[in-house]
Amino acid sequence: MSRQERAQETGLDPRRRKLVLAAMCLALATVVSAVSSLNVAIPDIARDLRATQTQLQWIIDAYAVVFAGLLLLAGALGDAYGRKHMLLGGLVVFAGAAGAALFVDSPGGLIAVRAVMGLGAAAIMPATLSIITNVFPAEERDRAVSVWAGVAGGSALLGLLLSGCSWSSSPGIRSSPSPGCSRWLRWSPRLASRRIRSHPACGSTSPAA
Repeated sequence: MSRQERAQETGLDPRRRKLVLAAMCLALATVVSAVSSLNVAIPDIARDLRATQTQLQWIIDAYAVVFAGLLLLAGALGDAYGRKHMLLGGLVVFAGAAGAALFVDSPGGLIAVRAVMGLGAAAIMPATLSIITNVFPAEERDRAVSVWAGVAGGSALLGLLLSGCSWSSSPGIRSSPSPGCSRWLRWSPRLASRRIRSHPACGSTSPAA
């Protein structure tokens, strides 16, 4: 089968298929990284919201529980009513809940927001894989799915690292990032201009002068 025939089969030329893959991987990385990225903020959440240990556990787990519990249902609904609509709806729900978290001032509210984010993530993740398998022809599908799986596997660790490096330090504390974290910060001038909260991944602290 020629390249032109493959393009006619999927309705997209190779360049547009690559753009679709990049967009799907970005959406996937966003929802997967949210599983672990909150961990570095737990001490501040406990202090600011006066959350108990049980509430902190639910703040972390509410997202993952709803996310994992609704994956199969969301995938079936996407097949029935359209993957594109499911993906866009999930992105709207996820982004809206993430924005609402900025205004939450109670542990219960944050738990609810995280659960809604999990609902959006459940709609997004299976839609990304379904769209990839539908867009790419059979001879390119295995490679595209491998990229998708690699992004899914690495996003949790990446989310933990990036959230830790970008977390602002509390007043009166100055951080000394580790060499690895410093190299990453040099790639991002905006983050390099901010102080980093001390945490195991990014170095130690010393009292500010």
